[in-house]
Amino acid sequence: MKKFFFTFIFLNIFFLPSFSQKEYLEYWNNNNISTKGYKSDKGVRVGNWTWFYEDGTKDHEGSYDERGKKIDTWTYYYSNGKIKKQECYSENGFEKAYYNNGQLYYSVEIKDGKKTGEYKEYHKDSKVKMTGIYVEDELEGDVVWWYENGYKEMEGRLRKGKREGNWKYYYYSNGVLGSEGNYVNDKETGKWIYYYETKEKWREGNYTNGLREGEWITYYENGDILHKGSYLKGLENGVWESWYENGKPKDKGSFVEGKLSGLWSHWYEDGTLKTEVSYKDGLKDGQEKLYDERGVLFRYSEYKLGKFHGKVERYSDRKVLIEITNYKDGLKEGISTFYYLQGAKQREQSFKAGKPDGKWAEYHENGNKASEGTYSNGKQVGQWVSYDRYGNKSSIVTYKNGRRVSQEILKKDQEQKSKSKTF
Repeated sequence: MKKFFFTFIFLNIFFLPSFSQKEYLEYWNNNNISTKGYKSDKGVRVGNWTWFYEDGTKDHEGSYDERGKKIDTWTYYYSNGKIKKQECYSENGFEKAYYNNGQLYYSVEIKDGKKTGEYKEYHKDSKVKMTGIYVEDELEGDVVWWYENGYKEMEGRLRKGKREGNWKYYYYSNGVLGSEGNYVNDKETGKWIYYYETKEKWREGNYTNGLREGEWITYYENGDILHKGSYLKGLENGVWESWYENGKPKDKGSFVEGKLSGLWSHWYEDGTLKTEVSYKDGLKDGQEKLYDERGVLFRYSEYKLGKFHGKVERYSDRKVLIEITNYKDGLKEGISTFYYLQGAKQREQSFKAGKPDGKWAEYHENGNKASEGTYSNGKQVGQWVSYDRYGNKSSIVTYKNGRRVSQEILKKDQEQKSKSKTF
């Protein structure tokens, strides 16, 4: 809800007698006060100030000196009225924060406006969450975090608030080491090792300036390699391979600057070839071959920049060609031919820019034509003729701009009109 304000001018002879003050008020649209305080003739905040939630409860309050600098203790509240945070701006001040149940969240001393000395954070149940030391407003030296269940979460050293040197991270469920490595200026550097919750090595590799670099290896819990490959400035680069848990190959191919490149091969768990596909700049480009679990080719495709471009062939599980379709930039273009399982032609279709265009025909399994007609820009036009399996005309349907305008049903023996209807 929007706020608006009024300003009242008066002389306060009790608080700051050396100059006049203006009472400053802002309101919510429901007419509740949102802000209340005082300003000097120069528009500087002075004296006591209070901010309110829309329902009228206090948000926070505190005081300013004649220069507009915060002084004494400032208090912030949750909407339920409990204290959220306190900041003391005296010479030896403090900062304390609380959960909405009243439990202390953290406490730290303030000296010359900067956090200093021992620092602790707590969970809602009052258990210690984190310990450290502030120097000149920055955490410095050894720091440790704990989960609510009492296990360590992470530990290491900070230099001016940034991670430095060796750090360790732990699992919540059992406190087992999850990963460890070094930081320089808050960026991962050198070798890092990651572990399963069961303590076995999961992954390892090197960082340079916070980016993965060189060979990285991921393991199964039994110690066998799951996959491995190299990074260059944080991006996958070069040959990458992966294996099934039984040791059989799963995937193999290359990356160039984080993008799939060249031939990639994929296998079924028993070692049978599953897929071969070529990539360029992360997109399929070139040939793709898909095989069933017996290793029989069931689709051959040609791609350009991630789209079908060229021919797509489909095969039955008996290795019989059942479709050839041509594409251009992802759209059907030219002749598309389908075949029966015994090899005879089933139908032929013609496309232009993805739309039916040109001659279409279907065939009976004995090779005789079943129907024929023409499309123009995706719409049926002219005469469409149907034939019985012996080659005799059985019907003639006439279309105009995709709309059927007439139909003739013919006698099989004499090819004479038995019924004629105009639509």
